[in-house]
Amino acid sequence: MQKRTSYLLAIITMIFWGTAFPFSKYIIDKSINPIVFLALRMSFALLFCVVYLVATKQIKEWGKMFKRHFWKLFALGLTLYACSYIVQYFGVRYTSAINQTIISNTTTFFVVLLNFILYKRKPTKLFVISMITGFLGVLLIMLNDEMQISASTLKGDLLTLLSFFLWSLYVILNRDITTKEKPLLVTTSVFIWTCALLVPLSFGFGIVEQISTLIFLDWVVIAYLGIICSGIATLFYTIALSNETIPSENLALISFLLPVVGIITSIIVLGEAITWRTILGSMIVLASVFIIESKDEHKEELTSMANQ
Repeated sequence: MQKRTSYLLAIITMIFWGTAFPFSKYIIDKSINPIVFLALRMSFALLFCVVYLVATKQIKEWGKMFKRHFWKLFALGLTLYACSYIVQYFGVRYTSAINQTIISNTTTFFVVLLNFILYKRKPTKLFVISMITGFLGVLLIMLNDEMQISASTLKGDLLTLLSFFLWSLYVILNRDITTKEKPLLVTTSVFIWTCALLVPLSFGFGIVEQISTLIFLDWVVIAYLGIICSGIATLFYTIALSNETIPSENLALISFLLPVVGIITSIIVLGEAITWRTILGSMIVLASVFIIESKDEHKEELTSMANQ
């Protein structure tokens, strides 16, 4: 797969995930427990993957792959993917949305650090510059005059930091399997383990009672979050991760698009006001994202010319 295609899939993923912020807020604000919400969302995601596997006659192939990587998939789905979301949504109860959004961008730093620790992979100077630039753009978007570091938000901030550390570890370890197996099979397996944890757990948090309070629009939003934002988007991101020619930290850098898309979607869906910092910060983030791609493509062209 070409690098440009992998980057495009990663960008599409971030667009979907970015829209999930305001829609998730819509559901959680209806006093739905985070465990119940995640159980419903992941169930829709799993349903999409299973239907696709059945339609494309890949069930047997998936079963063989699932046996080959049973414990790795267990770790990815049950202890990393699921837990990162659980910790994140419980963490937001003890901190501000602004703090959590900013902390979410530590994913890039964690990926770089873990890649260095686990694989001795040093980031390039260009990547470091782009990472810092993108993070500054995110800060410009999210900071406001009233935001202060407070002891009252410390618990939530630490939980959020833990959740995105788990997600970063998921991103890195996911590549060990996706570079060898079909991304759809890996994604389906991760969702199976995630649902295996969340669905039974949700009954202890009143899923039956809370489902009865949901209206049709609520189900549409949850289905969108599950099928599009979790199912299709995660599949796209897994495909992007399977490209061995692209460092995982480069893909993590694209996560800077998340707050940009989230803000734009919030303006459209929730009617929030746009500021000059939003516009300027978005431009900085977008520039940092595409610097890496253009540089990689340039290197690829030079290598190709040298081999001719």
